[in-house]
Amino acid sequence: MNKAFSPEEFKKWLGEQPKKMVVVKALLKSPQGNILIAKPTFKDTWQLPGGGVEADENPEDALVREVYEELGVHIDKQALKVVKAIHKEGDDSLFLIYEYHNPIAEDDIFTLPADELKTYEFVLPAILKDRLPEYYADFIAEYTA
Repeated sequence: MNKAFSPEEFKKWLGEQPKKMVVVKALLKSPQGNILIAKPTFKDTWQLPGGGVEADENPEDALVREVYEELGVHIDKQALKVVKAIHKEGDDSLFLIYEYHNPIAEDDIFTLPADELKTYEFVLPAILKDRLPEYYADFIAEYTA
């Protein structure tokens, strides 16, 4: 017969489990079908908008927060759908990519925090493979097929 963990035993067991950083990213599309990508100040690569999920934060809430912090755009979490999970081995992180189903106008003016983003642009989906880091490759191939 298995004995149930006491709260203390469960907390100890949980503390011994591997931890992964969870990152949420948004596919924000324009009415023309182009996808918004951003150039961070702290990386050499273009990225989809998004960022890290904080402790005890729901991933969808994190994405709503991150998109607002990075672009000044309010998105509706009800219009988000997970389309891919990517395990990035180098730092053992899990990327959750969400597609946002409400179009974002390309002529909107976004508020970029100077300490986070240099610039942004809307690109054709076929261009993503040339702009985003290699760990997105399988996702991009599936998404643009």
